[in-house]
Amino acid sequence: MNIARPAIAGAAAIAIAAGGWYAVSPSEEATTISAAQSVEETSISEATTTSSSKTTTTTTKVEETTVVEVVEEDSTEPTLDDATPLADEGTPAATEDTSNLVSELTAAPLKPNNKKPQRWFTLIDNITGAKKLNVKSTAMGIDIPVAVIPAKEQPAPTVYLLNGAGGSEQDTDWIAQAWDVVNDVFKDRSVNVVIPMKGAFSYYIDWLYEPDTPYLQGKQLWSTFLGSELPDAIEPYLGANDKRAVVGFSMSATSALLLAEHNPGKYAAVGSFSGCAATSTGIPNGWVNLTVNRGGAKPEEMWGRAGSEYNRHNDALVNAEKLKGTKLYISSATGLFAESDTVGFLRKTRNMDFIQASANAQTLIIEGGVIEAAMNACTHDLLVKLKANDIPYNANLRATGTHSWRIWKEDLELAWKQTIKPALEL
Repeated sequence: MNIARPAIAGAAAIAIAAGGWYAVSPSEEATTISAAQSVEETSISEATTTSSSKTTTTTTKVEETTVVEVVEEDSTEPTLDDATPLADEGTPAATEDTSNLVSELTAAPLKPNNKKPQRWFTLIDNITGAKKLNVKSTAMGIDIPVAVIPAKEQPAPTVYLLNGAGGSEQDTDWIAQAWDVVNDVFKDRSVNVVIPMKGAFSYYIDWLYEPDTPYLQGKQLWSTFLGSELPDAIEPYLGANDKRAVVGFSMSATSALLLAEHNPGKYAAVGSFSGCAATSTGIPNGWVNLTVNRGGAKPEEMWGRAGSEYNRHNDALVNAEKLKGTKLYISSATGLFAESDTVGFLRKTRNMDFIQASANAQTLIIEGGVIEAAMNACTHDLLVKLKANDIPYNANLRATGTHSWRIWKEDLELAWKQTIKPALEL
């Protein structure tokens, strides 16, 4: 399928900027939210749906497409050496007894936009043995809420699940949207499952500057936290071994790749669902801009000018050769709607009336379709780069599907069975 990328980016920009579409859950009052948010919150708290899309799973064979060529610009932005002034990337700002870094989380974190409790805090009680914890980030000077599903027996490997753009702050996290799928996929409890519940719109990287918005306040040193502080604290706390994997979708699909690239050999496997590895070139940088803007910040606060050295350092396509030795599961869909995106399917399976189902179908088909088509183009660029570097991968390239939880739930199970579980030698 040939994709006109400028047209996709322009259409998506219009769609996301427009906002105001209704995405209504049967149990909630009607509320107008941004169109981009509604794709992730489109009444999809149910964790299982019947997949009607045609799926193609490949190993290294991909269709030919052009790899984005990144040209470094002259820039007066800070150099890579200046990019992490508070701590070297992946290294805690100070050495500390890790027993003091993990504590019980006793109260539900609040959503920044309306100060209501985040849904995951109560929904996780449906998972036997799950824990609600705080893990201290010395680098950022704050406690990070973390959902944990411990393995039955230790020492065991650890799988880190990263949330998408809105995160738990907008109830678009793995627990609020898919707790029963997470529970089912890891039902044998052979691994520890760890889900950081903060970091909306951050891309989970170390920012150059400190933003000041309701969602992003103060130091944003997520590469340091996720790459070092969190595993150094939570793995000894759980009694885990030194094997681990990381999974991300949408925004965090990029983050998961970057964590493995910035920490070679640390992650046995990576799952990257519906993401855009590239960040430093025109159209992909535009996607980053749209995402970070939703959090009230600007990409320049993350990495300076587009195409700068630090931006390229956080471009997972530029650094793709560093994924050699890591087992990869990468997925996307074409953006063409599937049966599960239609009004009839939503009415039948989600207990919606016609108006609710129509609103949700509109969001999924129009906006979700445009975004997923763009992510599909990005995914093919990544696969070509991996193939050129003789890096094997499992690719799930769907003939139909939109940017929605239905395919990410399916991907979690497939990534676990096909890639992560074997990589962890389970």
